[in-house]
Amino acid sequence: MSKTISISPFNRVEGDLKIKVKIEDGRVADARASGTMFRGFEQILKGHFPEDAVIYTPRICGICSISHSVASSNALAAISEAFVPSRNGQLAKNISHATENAMSHITQFYLYFGPDLLNKKYTGFTYYPAMEKQMTGLKGESVKTIMSERKRFLEILGLIGGKWPHTLALQPGGITKALTTSDIFRIKGILRHFTGVMETVLLGMPVKDYLSIKSIQEFDSAFTEEDIDKSNLALFYHFAKAAGFFDMGKGPGKFIAAGAYPRPDGKPFIPAGYWNNGVHPLDISKITESIHYSFFDSGKPVSDPHKDVSVPRHDKPHAYSWAKAPRYKGEVLEVGALGRQLISGDALITELFSRHGSTVFTRVFARLHESVKLLNEMDTWADELSADEDYYAKNTLKQNAEGIGLTEAARGILGHWISVENGKIKNYQVITPTGWNASPQDEKENHGALEHALIGLRIEDEGNPAEIEHVIRSYDPCLVCTVH
Repeated sequence: MSKTISISPFNRVEGDLKIKVKIEDGRVADARASGTMFRGFEQILKGHFPEDAVIYTPRICGICSISHSVASSNALAAISEAFVPSRNGQLAKNISHATENAMSHITQFYLYFGPDLLNKKYTGFTYYPAMEKQMTGLKGESVKTIMSERKRFLEILGLIGGKWPHTLALQPGGITKALTTSDIFRIKGILRHFTGVMETVLLGMPVKDYLSIKSIQEFDSAFTEEDIDKSNLALFYHFAKAAGFFDMGKGPGKFIAAGAYPRPDGKPFIPAGYWNNGVHPLDISKITESIHYSFFDSGKPVSDPHKDVSVPRHDKPHAYSWAKAPRYKGEVLEVGALGRQLISGDALITELFSRHGSTVFTRVFARLHESVKLLNEMDTWADELSADEDYYAKNTLKQNAEGIGLTEAARGILGHWISVENGKIKNYQVITPTGWNASPQDEKENHGALEHALIGLRIEDEGNPAEIEHVIRSYDPCLVCTVH
């Protein structure tokens, strides 16, 4: 006996997501993730001056606009005559970028993913009363603290970029605002205050002590059942075990990362790579997009982003999403914090992944883990800022060129492909993280990562399919980026 469940729009995700699953004998037999709107940023940019990309593309999304600023400025740097970016400006870009990404991770846990932990199916759990006390929307103790402190933490973006979202301050050569001694002092103060909040609310221990944990055994010793009242991470860890999150929603388990946060010595804090039973070099030329099940037409179903000529077609037969289907070497991949930390060689994440794979727990935990690492690194970058050095280096764009701007948004690899002819944009393509994770099937009928993770999922109560919500939100979809 089969049953089809359609959820549209799927709430507590950015943008308009439609989920359709077919359930047979208590398990998901088929799944479709659909982006249900068209926005057309790539079409809008054609014919504009290349510099306009830094103005238009951050408006693709109000959550990860800094990430789009970084990607577009990197794309412009790639089509510039040789120049040396400002050291100070790069540090400031890193801090603003990490501020946005860390806050995205934390917001997603407390405001998007967390409410599902209070589903009625868990009311009999030992940990439910503690979860209710901390995570109830707008009333939970931890949620109220995070909502209050979030605003203060985001002041860093005002000090560096003038405003958030959609700042114009981030440029190929750095930032357009020179930070004063007072600005730097305030950034350090805000950062250290928020780090203290995370130590009190999420960790229940100093960041330095947490980052010294390198194995599951050490983690189990540090976050026992007795710690659930002083650490949200301990509470989530033990709740997730009881709820079956450690094995729920198995993803493809292959990842890519573009690299992000270049240090002054040129080495990125997050390295680029391809994870497939170990780390391999990333070859950007192997990235393609399929439109077989997307509402686009082209001369062929698969294309190199630089050569994409697809045009929107809302009545295309068999299509079911305005998202395209990015692939690497023709493979279905996942992107995000879990992949980044594997490629970075993080010992704790690597051991968790080797034991459990890509699951609801490992995806959510990796985001929280990464947010702590970012806060720690931001402190280092802030100490390196100087009020006595330039924050901007001028660059000159080539009149005819192709370039790629890559970075890591909170949800994963973000790429901007630009082609310029006679000083104007001939083609501009954006591939977003949720484009990878929530893609439709490709021309080989391979499901995207999120669809893959849903198929085979056991549904305990078809009238209350909480498992579907956990899996989807563990990927933190952002459809406004996906249907740009």
